[in-house]
Amino acid sequence: MEEVTPFQLSRIYASGWNEGRKFALEDISEVAGLVRKLNPHQSPAEQERWNQGFRDAVFNDNGGATTFRRSHFTSGG
Repeated sequence: MEEVTPFQLSRIYASGWNEGRKFALEDISEVAGLVRKLNPHQSPAEQERWNQGFRDAVFNDNGGATTFRRSHFTSGG
């Protein structure tokens, strides 16, 4: 299996972040379900990077479409 480069991981993060920006979630349990459903990657490193991008976008407080704030996120979800 090929090792994933830092550049590839950055693109995977961006892909997850772009997908996460589409959602305005108010319930943290919704995020876990969507992550499992939407993540297109197979390797653990790629899945984790995509998941992080998705979560960062959903919980980002930048005045965008999201309503759930990062301060409500607890690790492990």
